[in-house]
Amino acid sequence: ELVAEFQARKRALVRAGAAPDAAHSAAHRDMGYRGRYIAELRARPGALPALRQLLAEARTGDVFLMCMCAYRTRGRACHTYALLDLAHELDPSVRQLPEPAPRRPR
Repeated sequence: ELVAEFQARKRALVRAGAAPDAAHSAAHRDMGYRGRYIAELRARPGALPALRQLLAEARTGDVFLMCMCAYRTRGRACHTYALLDLAHELDPSVRQLPEPAPRRPR
């Protein structure tokens, strides 16, 4: 439901003339997406144990989180950034590498 609401808000902003990346950030900010997403994770049975399992794997190897949001979304307006922040809150010792830049087409 949260993703559907976000997509609908973003589409409405684009139809109203906003650039897609600006609409993405505005919809994210205006609906409090980050806070709602983290609240859903905290409330969903099994979500935090699954994240802790990923953190355990990250202590001994690389774990990659990816999504389809634009590269370096304005204002960190992406569920992946929120998930990384929550992961850091649960285990600050796990190192997060800088986000790599996308490759240019050949």
